[in-house]
Amino acid sequence: MTSRKTVVASFTLFSAAALTAGICSSAASASPVAFAQMQAQAINQATQVAGSLGTASGGIFLDHGKAVVNVTDAASQQKAEAAGFATKMVKHSFAALTSAKNSLDAVKDVPQTAWGIDTKNNQVVVKIYDSASKATADKVTAAAAKLGDSARIEHLAGKLSLYIADGDAIQNDQGRCSLGFNVTRDGSPFLLTAGHCTNLGGTWSGDDVSGAQVVESDCPGADSGLLTRPNGSGPGEINTGQAITSAGSPTVGEQMEKQGSTTGGGSGEVTSVDESVNFDVGVLNHEFGTTAHTDHGDSGGPAYDGSTGLGTLSGGDTQTSYFYPLTLELQSYGLELA
Repeated sequence: MTSRKTVVASFTLFSAAALTAGICSSAASASPVAFAQMQAQAINQATQVAGSLGTASGGIFLDHGKAVVNVTDAASQQKAEAAGFATKMVKHSFAALTSAKNSLDAVKDVPQTAWGIDTKNNQVVVKIYDSASKATADKVTAAAAKLGDSARIEHLAGKLSLYIADGDAIQNDQGRCSLGFNVTRDGSPFLLTAGHCTNLGGTWSGDDVSGAQVVESDCPGADSGLLTRPNGSGPGEINTGQAITSAGSPTVGEQMEKQGSTTGGGSGEVTSVDESVNFDVGVLNHEFGTTAHTDHGDSGGPAYDGSTGLGTLSGGDTQTSYFYPLTLELQSYGLELA
């Protein structure tokens, strides 16, 4: 792990690297591959700088591929700008937003609501769907009101649902879902998908896979599922040919892509992180919200940014899609990407 002292000493190097890598160049002129690489480098470097600021950091977000570091005081602003990054002076530190979000996690049994951290607007965004009961809406509204201007409420139409339906890449006799990522554990190949899919149990098949058995299944809480791959190892790539070589944490403002067997490919933007999403089956923690369009049958499908895998799809409302982070899935099950 890079020490704080090393990061601070590297500020001038980051400034030069930012220009060399094109972090300050026009995103519109970059190819999709170059843009993904630009985002990845911006996120990595800005995260290090933000981490060195301690409690004065308000987190980071991306603005058209360029990293912005939120700061709560002038000294931290000067340090971040010396490293070559745009800054935004904010009221709430990232630690304070995390504390506010965690306080909402104590609110239980409130289906059709969600809350997560929106670093772009320096708030916890609280979502209440019109399918929530009045008692649930009142309960969540009251809890959010206690947080003052560190939280905002959005009232949304529709209903949160987990996306299991016909017409998908992997299936058993109870439901169909999408493959997220080909992975390995101790050298053996496995399939990573959503936990609410593998909760159905049974034997799964799809494309070149048959006879796949559930070996791990976690949902609610997490949303991860692991299947055997008895027909041998699969490629470490999306079905478009895009190689996936690493796993990364999503960042608000990050442009991402997704694949699903119902809606196919598509793109969107990360709008929230560390989100607690209250589906009817229970709460899913640490999700990230996106503007990508997905629908029933896309469950378990991958979210990615270039060669960086981000997560597997849980569900949403067809306008907002929620994914469970790939980094947590790999860590929890002791997996490596294929």
